[in-house]
Amino acid sequence: MIEVQVYDAEGKEKEKISFDETVFGDKVKTRTLREVLIAYEANRRQGNADSKNLSDVSGSNKKPWRQKGTGRARTGQKRAPHRHKGSVAHGPHPRSYRVRIPAKMKKLALNSALLAKFRAGDVAVVDGLSFDKPRTAKLTKMLRGAGLDGGSVLLGLDKEDRNFYLSARNIPRSLIRPVSQFNALEVSRQRRVLLTREAFEALKNGVNAGKES
Repeated sequence: MIEVQVYDAEGKEKEKISFDETVFGDKVKTRTLREVLIAYEANRRQGNADSKNLSDVSGSNKKPWRQKGTGRARTGQKRAPHRHKGSVAHGPHPRSYRVRIPAKMKKLALNSALLAKFRAGDVAVVDGLSFDKPRTAKLTKMLRGAGLDGGSVLLGLDKEDRNFYLSARNIPRSLIRPVSQFNALEVSRQRRVLLTREAFEALKNGVNAGKES
């Protein structure tokens, strides 16, 4: 069991509550986590690097000079790879770097990422914070009061909340997600995780693997 700090809507310390982190497993599976993070990063690649092959370069097919009798080496068209402004041999072309991540691996990686955050003391809970309309200043004040404005933060909700999302989207280095959409990459990349009380209660039974990026 570990203790998690709870803050009120103003960012003041309210209480500490116990949490059984073993719902995410008995240890951080670093190898699985690393493989999944690499796969997520690969899936984010655009893969749009391109180069011109022989058929893409403009120019004539005519030989620069005749085959024999000039004293120079024989040569073909001006568009050949060894010629100035010629084509590129074996160059890159647009392709997909996508890697399929098995659902079981995604879930194991997410659990390991969350377990690491809880054990490092990088998870906090906010109680009573809600928005009837978008108010960035209110959320900023809460984060500043709790000392969570000094780095990146992942805000976890129990469900979609448009007003909460609009309040957070202009805060630098912040990311807001329902816990059902958490994935190992976003949890690992953010320095701190801030959960609403409802989201924290939802995590007590663990979470399903997030969507693939």
